[in-house]
Amino acid sequence: MFGIFLITWREALEAALIVGILLTYLKKIGEAKNFRYIYYGVILAILASLLFAYFSNAVSLLFQGSREEIFHAAILFLAVGVLTYMVVWMHHNARELKGELQQKADEALAKNKVWALASLAFIGVFREGVETVLFLWGLLLDNGDLVSYYANIAGGFAGIGLAVFMAWLFFKGFGHIDLRIFFRITGVLLLFIAAGMLSTGVGKLIAADILPPIIDHVWNTSWLIDEHKIVGSVLSGILGYKARPSLMEMLSYFLYFPAVIIWLKSQRHDLAQ
Repeated sequence: MFGIFLITWREALEAALIVGILLTYLKKIGEAKNFRYIYYGVILAILASLLFAYFSNAVSLLFQGSREEIFHAAILFLAVGVLTYMVVWMHHNARELKGELQQKADEALAKNKVWALASLAFIGVFREGVETVLFLWGLLLDNGDLVSYYANIAGGFAGIGLAVFMAWLFFKGFGHIDLRIFFRITGVLLLFIAAGMLSTGVGKLIAADILPPIIDHVWNTSWLIDEHKIVGSVLSGILGYKARPSLMEMLSYFLYFPAVIIWLKSQRHDLAQ
């Protein structure tokens, strides 16, 4: 539940900030009459995200047996890749986001292409929607049925509600608040979640006899913290905890973090040039 709350909170906040930046800027330059195009883009993006979730679920039903394990592993790896890229990109580009959106809005108004405003809102919100679907897929595959259906829904709506409230506060006079701290903290937590997804994806490939476990169980701490109980499920959702990991799963989990650090440093070097 916490992982779902964290992902929906973060992704919904990013989407809400994009919409808020566009609306605030249009109001500032006297173009409030074009608000409706932003709303059109948001509504279409939400509908498109729901369709993406529906069709991705429908596709998953086509796979059974070992093919299902491979498909689930592919979903997990895709979620890990997108999640990692999103955290790295936001870490380096958050400052420029506002300026880029305002520049694109100016270009749309200068060319009298007001529907381009709708496309700006659509692209921003739909991107976050697709990411959310992928991440939630990954989390549910990672944790299985450890948390009830209703708890998952409650966590998702709580994250969205808090994100909208934070964005509203931000644009109602609290714009001086530095959201970079928020994105950095949640970014670190999301990287732990991604590492857990990666480890689970490797476990799926082991179950499909594609990868060797090397050692079946490096340790067994189920007597201390059971993954199928509350504490274990929370640790599994946040930190990717596994009571009986294979050596291959453990290596994939711990090697993920040095890879991300190298990526972050290489991005910083590219930006400095």
